[in-house]
Amino acid sequence: MSLILRTNVASAAHDVTPTWPLDSFIAINPLAGKESAPFDAVELAGAAKTRTIEAYLADLASGRIREEDLELALHERVPELAGRTTIGSHDISLVRLASLDMQLSQPGQRISHLTEISDPIDRRMSTWIAAFLTRDPLWTMPHHHEGFYRSWKKLARFDRSLPKNARRKISELPDVPDSALAHALAHFAIAGDAVTPALRRELAALPGWVAHIKWRAGKQGDIDLTGYLAVRFSLRSILDAPPEPEEAPHSDSTGDDELWVRAERVAEQVTGDAAHREDVALVARVLAVHGTREHPFTWQKAYELHYRNSLIGSLEHPEPSHESAEVQVVMCIDPRSEGMRRHLESDATVATVGFAGFFGVPIRFSSYYARGAINSLPALLEPRHHVTEQPIKPELIEKNVSSRRLRDAMRSALHSAESTTASPFALAEIAGLFYGAASTLRTFAPALSGRITQLSSQQISTLDSTVTVADAFTLEERASLADTAIRMMGLTSFAPLIVLTGHASESMNNLYQSALDCGACGGNPGAANARSAVAIFNDVDVRSILQRRGISIPSDCVFVAAEHNTVTDAISILDGGQIPPSHTARVKKFSELQRGAAHSLLRERAHDLPGASARSSVARIRRRAHDWSEVYPELGLAGNAAMIIGPREITRGIDLSRRVFLHSYSPELDASGSALESIMTAPMVVAQWINHQYYFSTINPETLGAGTKTIHNAIGVTGVLSGHEGDLRRGLPWQSVGVGADAFHEPMRLAVLIQAPLVTVGQIVSRNQVLRDLLDNDWITLTAREYSDAPWYRHTSVGWKKCTTTTTTTTTTTTTTTTVEGPRSWTASPR
Repeated sequence: MSLILRTNVASAAHDVTPTWPLDSFIAINPLAGKESAPFDAVELAGAAKTRTIEAYLADLASGRIREEDLELALHERVPELAGRTTIGSHDISLVRLASLDMQLSQPGQRISHLTEISDPIDRRMSTWIAAFLTRDPLWTMPHHHEGFYRSWKKLARFDRSLPKNARRKISELPDVPDSALAHALAHFAIAGDAVTPALRRELAALPGWVAHIKWRAGKQGDIDLTGYLAVRFSLRSILDAPPEPEEAPHSDSTGDDELWVRAERVAEQVTGDAAHREDVALVARVLAVHGTREHPFTWQKAYELHYRNSLIGSLEHPEPSHESAEVQVVMCIDPRSEGMRRHLESDATVATVGFAGFFGVPIRFSSYYARGAINSLPALLEPRHHVTEQPIKPELIEKNVSSRRLRDAMRSALHSAESTTASPFALAEIAGLFYGAASTLRTFAPALSGRITQLSSQQISTLDSTVTVADAFTLEERASLADTAIRMMGLTSFAPLIVLTGHASESMNNLYQSALDCGACGGNPGAANARSAVAIFNDVDVRSILQRRGISIPSDCVFVAAEHNTVTDAISILDGGQIPPSHTARVKKFSELQRGAAHSLLRERAHDLPGASARSSVARIRRRAHDWSEVYPELGLAGNAAMIIGPREITRGIDLSRRVFLHSYSPELDASGSALESIMTAPMVVAQWINHQYYFSTINPETLGAGTKTIHNAIGVTGVLSGHEGDLRRGLPWQSVGVGADAFHEPMRLAVLIQAPLVTVGQIVSRNQVLRDLLDNDWITLTAREYSDAPWYRHTSVGWKKCTTTTTTTTTTTTTTTTVEGPRSWTASPR
């Protein structure tokens, strides 16, 4: 092993963002490796970072962007434009001149597109990687256990698609991947400082596969990027296909002639006539500080400022809070929870709290009947505690598990027969009639099919069980988890009933279902974490320790676990058999209340769901969960645009259109700022990942998204291809962000709003490099205020600056709610 070569590989792969497999799909910024550079300076071959100029001009015409937004964006991005001048007889601000220039100029912009694979090396690599990573149960790739390079070397010499001379050369290659890579680099005379750039170019050829291999190298270890590059360069050497040379840097400089033409246009617009040469020269000096390359980023800033200022304006009129809530519902910060929280709080006895959906309990979880386990925790964390289920009646375990395993074995056998190479034909002969009837039912009566499937599953009942939190965590650890969670949630009072509500999604025939489950729980449902947290909070020993730490949970306060289905909007109470009799009536009342809230939310969501309308019945909307032809079971987190960290009182009663991550926080419980620091360095970073995944999947659906679902082919649970070959798709499918040719997700970088002492927020940013990168490099924005009536300040690289808002009329106020303008209007005015 050459340490220098391994260092070269690591350096070349530094900016590669790992991609998780489909069964634990984690939202991630596809450009996370480049966050140490300014957003507008990142080079992104074949993809765009902003929308087209034409799209922004259309927004200006429609009022989605106003001229005030544009001038405010110019003030923020180009401080040199402060001041005024005189053109002809007209006194005019410099930002106005720059704004006119942007409105009159329409430079072309690169549009992202998925290019067909033209390099034969890429096609061969795609085939070999797919074969290696897809574990066909009956036809595993020979020599798989020896690693990717060695298994390829032993098999490729029999590949008849390779020339005979090339197959002969394979036998002469070194046996070790490091040696093979070094041998190939020497063959092409690539040495010294040229090695890392050459490796980086080869990694960029199939970015989807490379991103997944980087994840797999860290989690499973059966393949790594050195082995990948060894095969790739070896193929080049035996086929005599040298790597492409490095392209010359692309120049975006604006020539003097173009600048003069722009200045002439602007000067004529100002004076209304042919401008004097001196005036044109003056305008040219102003426009020179804001070249056409900057225009898309200023447009994007204006687009985002319009929304941010609308959001800030809406926070001026929250609904008064209720001091005597009978039920507190803790839900995930996921924007989909915002709608449910708002509708639940229409009842004055309910108060809601926003907290990361793993409830501060990071675990690896196994159900009592499962053969495996899942990591139910944010991707930022590593599991250190394994929690399992313990049935309350252990004597029933053996029979229950046997029944489940028999059913699972039949399903597994059926799945294997469907998916392996030779058996589907025989399966069709044997079970074709049954499959035909089942398919007919699924197609024409999905709701009935879903009920039948549900009933058949219930024939093997789930045993009442507890979770083994007390075995996985010490008492002191459990108390610390509870202490931290309460301080991060800002819980200053405790209602008699507190419902910890995880969330999950439900859909059929959907390869991206885990993308709709809880991102805080590793792309898994949040029920296990809710149950574990409830066990901790109801523990009398834990409460005793909390009492000594100044947190007093009343003895009549009971925590209950629940799960929110984000497709049907039903909230199911978990572990109902363990609820004490003193609280069963409260839980029953809450269940009835949430059913009404769910119906209201479903009717609200129907306005946005493709194929639905306000007239759609609740049953029809819920049927999407069982309809295998439905490509829009829900809209997931489409529309997400902001995160608010602060007391619920500042957002209660405000319709945020399910666009905002809401994390509760009370500075009064966090004198040291440690809870706020945890929120800013974990949930806020995860929200940024989600936001940028939606952002880039919308702007670059073919390169940083996954394209349309309709032509996806699954590679096991590894990922999908579009068609039968090519690169592994990254990001979200188009059906997560758009309809037809129009996007319903508005691509905006996350706007973070915090209510907390500015000094504390500033200190947290200063000592965390990740936050400094995100904020100073404009990947996200941060606006904060000290308390509810205080002015807002925006964070800049040189400190806080008082906010200048331009938008105050884009909210509508009713007697009970304030509505921030919605994210999409694809049915009315496609963008």
